[in-house]
Amino acid sequence: MNHAVLDRSFSIDPAGLLPPVTSENAPFWDGLVQGRLMLQGCQSCRKLRYPIAPVCPACGGAQFDWDEASGRGKVFSWVRYHRSYLPEFADRLPYIVALVELDEGPRLFAHLVNGEFDPFIGQPVRLVIERWPAGRCVASFTSSGAEL
Repeated sequence: MNHAVLDRSFSIDPAGLLPPVTSENAPFWDGLVQGRLMLQGCQSCRKLRYPIAPVCPACGGAQFDWDEASGRGKVFSWVRYHRSYLPEFADRLPYIVALVELDEGPRLFAHLVNGEFDPFIGQPVRLVIERWPAGRCVASFTSSGAEL
């Protein structure tokens, strides 16, 4: 399933904000570049998990594969930042960060794009992929009914 992709620019180089791509997390980051949200899935109980882990927190299984998540979920919690704690985001104020509970269960912290609305707990959201400089992509979300 391909999701909307937004190109994002920064006034300061954001290279240090993202973790390095490793053999363990590459399927997650590569999936975003391809327009897909890939999460670890336990081969024993089939639960998806995020962040990545060597064992399943639900059943203790150590075998996993990578499954595509739908990219749909609900706002579990959120905060609107009016002060920049990182200079890379100073020109984005105010901005919203949400804890999104995916329909599949895992929760992700992510930027809510088109943050002019007031989110609410339980609000349906959908995945939007932000392409950062140098080709890195991050998972963000927007209201399910929002136009991009």
